[in-house]
Amino acid sequence: MSYKTSDKNQFLDIINIKILEKQFKSSMQKEHHSNEADFILGGAGNEETLRANTDDFRNFKIVPSVMHVLFDGLADSSTNFLGQTLASPIIVSPSAAHGLVHQNAELETIRGVSQSGSVMTISHFSNQLVSAIHGFSPETPWFYHYDEDSDSGLNKYLLDAAVDNKAEAIVIGVFGASFGRRERDLSNKFDFPTELPFQQLSAYPNYPKGLDILSVNNRKHSDIHTDRIKVIKQYTKLPVIIKGIQSGTDAIRAIEAGADTIWVSNTGGRQLDGTRSTIEALPEISDAVNKRVPIIFDSGIRNGQHVFKALALGADLVSLGRPILYGLHLGGSKGVESVIRHFQSELENTMLLSGVKSLDELHQYARVERHS
Repeated sequence: MSYKTSDKNQFLDIINIKILEKQFKSSMQKEHHSNEADFILGGAGNEETLRANTDDFRNFKIVPSVMHVLFDGLADSSTNFLGQTLASPIIVSPSAAHGLVHQNAELETIRGVSQSGSVMTISHFSNQLVSAIHGFSPETPWFYHYDEDSDSGLNKYLLDAAVDNKAEAIVIGVFGASFGRRERDLSNKFDFPTELPFQQLSAYPNYPKGLDILSVNNRKHSDIHTDRIKVIKQYTKLPVIIKGIQSGTDAIRAIEAGADTIWVSNTGGRQLDGTRSTIEALPEISDAVNKRVPIIFDSGIRNGQHVFKALALGADLVSLGRPILYGLHLGGSKGVESVIRHFQSELENTMLLSGVKSLDELHQYARVERHS
């Protein structure tokens, strides 16, 4: 029996992401996909880092500056990145298997990204071919999230697909030499439905058949060596973004190895439990980078105030993961667009209330102070 899930395509009336998450969980349960919902919602270990990623934003307080000339009540959150003009600094993180939550999978996601003026990062573990995703919305800028494999032929095949389909950058994940121990998935004995293959991987002629989720993820036995960053840049002629940076020391090493952008991430608490939250790590990393390259930030963002705080603490872009999947399930491409526009609206409202009307002003004048 083939895997059946939502085929909705509707705009969403979003009050906040906490409510949207409850709606997502309830809908997935009604479709008898509770295990799949747990895979998306859950994290590693007892989910300490998963919770901290969101909770620790409370430790950073916005200090508004409003004693100056008022303006027309409009904020502009548009920005430029890698030659692309974006409607806001909010982009989409790589998430595996969008087919778990919507029948059209990543095809629906990229259409919503296009309508919201954003950028999509296509996962190594997509349920649609890269060529199909790009072909469905060829005007939409996208990055390819690449994991180094033990098979050099597969690595070349994946990078060639990214280049041939006009990826704007290669995102290299560096998250440790193993796969996070996710207790929800262990309890549920979760594995991806056989009806939802990772199309880009399974299209490779020599890719093993019938691998379970652990086998797929553990094919990469060690993190990518720094020398490979230069090789990948030279081979693809594309900017390289290093995703998974959690310390200032690693940020410097990545830049020295040729990284064009640093992506601060702990994969939403899905790898190593007990690490500090990304918002706690961001000031240290921002100081180390010292504006030499742009910084993308993710993990735990659930409202526009979180976006504002991350930008004020040194990020140039923020990226959304789970909320995008909530919107995709509940509303298809229009749901994805609704989520991105919701965050943009909350960010711009926060900007106005804090006394800034553009991202340039935000980076120059916004004050966020740490309170224990």
